[in-house]
Amino acid sequence: WKLGCKGLTVYVTGSREHVVLETRKTAEAKQGDKVDAPGLQAETPLAESLHSIVKPRPRVLHGVTYRQPTPLGTAFITVNANGDSQPFEVFLTVGKAGSDIASVAEAFGRLISLVLRLPSTLTPRARLEEVCDQLAGIGGGRPMGFGPNRVRSLPDGIAQALAEHLGAIPDAPKAVSAEQLALPFNTPKADLCPECGQATFVNEEGCRKCHSCGFSEC
Repeated sequence: WKLGCKGLTVYVTGSREHVVLETRKTAEAKQGDKVDAPGLQAETPLAESLHSIVKPRPRVLHGVTYRQPTPLGTAFITVNANGDSQPFEVFLTVGKAGSDIASVAEAFGRLISLVLRLPSTLTPRARLEEVCDQLAGIGGGRPMGFGPNRVRSLPDGIAQALAEHLGAIPDAPKAVSAEQLALPFNTPKADLCPECGQATFVNEEGCRKCHSCGFSEC
């Protein structure tokens, strides 16, 4: 110090539990390396913290399944509850396995289940009511039914089934309810057309073609 010389201390990597000294420049460089490095995105503290706060699923859960007609076919919506009779997860099945409609329905179920399992100041029932409010009334290209039985789209049908589970809507009188005649292609066998987006993409004569716009994969 009297000679005006600078001192330098070298710490071997791993010899200390925490970094002794770190500048802003080195911290930003280290953070950039973590983001750019492939395969390390899932190892970030944020991802680990989110994974740790999602409520784990018990081995056994009990619930009910609703059969809900929709413009894309009949949907089977299962709502499972935990020990407090609060909704815990939702499963959706529409159409054949491997179809675009089935994948969209599975995505709805996964997202709703995640909303129910994340920590929140709202109860799971209140969160499910918010989900119903967001999905209810979404229109589609081919609504079906009349009056209280009208279903505008797949999301609207999901909202109606969830609202029925929550007891938010009374059962409609069977004597005055009206039913829409079955449409020629309003079946679970039809898939979403990649050209026009309508659920009229069917397998016929060894080929897949759309009965709305005429698109064909042959």
